[in-house]
Amino acid sequence: MLRVTQTKNTLLDGASMAGELYTTPKDCEDFFESIEKPTTVIAAPRSTFIRAGVLTTVRGSAYMEYGNTKVMAIVAPPRELVRSSVRRVSMGVINCYVNFAAFASDELEVVPEREKHLSSMLTKALQPLVCRNEFLNFQLDIRVLILDDDGCLLSTAINCCGVALIECGISTYDLITASTACIYRDYVFVNPSAKVEELLWQHRGGNALLGSSGSQGKGGPVQEHGLLINASMDTFEQLAQCQQCGYLKPETYVKLLDYTLEINRSLRELIKRVLTERVQEQHKLDMRERDEDRLEDERLAAIIERLQQQGLNEFIMSNIKEDPHTAK
Repeated sequence: MLRVTQTKNTLLDGASMAGELYTTPKDCEDFFESIEKPTTVIAAPRSTFIRAGVLTTVRGSAYMEYGNTKVMAIVAPPRELVRSSVRRVSMGVINCYVNFAAFASDELEVVPEREKHLSSMLTKALQPLVCRNEFLNFQLDIRVLILDDDGCLLSTAINCCGVALIECGISTYDLITASTACIYRDYVFVNPSAKVEELLWQHRGGNALLGSSGSQGKGGPVQEHGLLINASMDTFEQLAQCQQCGYLKPETYVKLLDYTLEINRSLRELIKRVLTERVQEQHKLDMRERDEDRLEDERLAAIIERLQQQGLNEFIMSNIKEDPHTAK
């Protein structure tokens, strides 16, 4: 299932940096010259940390660090639709809510709009994943808290929510993984940082680089610049969501798609290992609790047996210990 949607950059996971970093073409040029350009494209994920079951007060939760991007997801069990909005639906309803922590962004005026758009895209990405036919007339609430944003925000949120759904015990068709790639001035950036995504946004806003072909006149060729976010389910070889922003040639689009799919496969193996370790950890905790319950049952059985053998009065007197101060 391939869905390609042309959207403005605010709908994508391009980071909103504090202040106007690149307000003129000269600023864009200076920054582009200062960043490290990739000589070869390595389709591999960033340094990643994932932890399932980070909160004990909710049934399903997960925390993920993707480089410097930090996200927490919380999934509550399905609940019945609110009476005022009850309507007969053939499939369950998924509601995603994305919120930025107070310290995660300095541009407070654009946070509500970004939260709304990220919530909408996250919902679209998770709808093909969840077996919604199993909870008719019920809704599933998924909440995401953004703790730090250094690019690849939407793809990180999708990965984190996938782990939280499994932790909550929600039936899914497959594991979902997502990643981001972009191209700018013939350079391919895999897992772009927030500054690179902001540079793309400024390019689309008209502040093209002085040396780019897009600024050589109205008759000149258009410089390729764009960002691709791909969420996939490898078992069925399906794309749950594919968002593209900017101008990309078909061959470039396919190339970026292949890079993201390769990263998704690596992330899938990592998530499988994390979930396996989580199951083993939970099994050990269950075995420990069962052993503690067994010891408690044996202790209570011994007390009952003594009570039956000695009688109530004798049993009570045998358990009364003399106070050494009173005995004196």
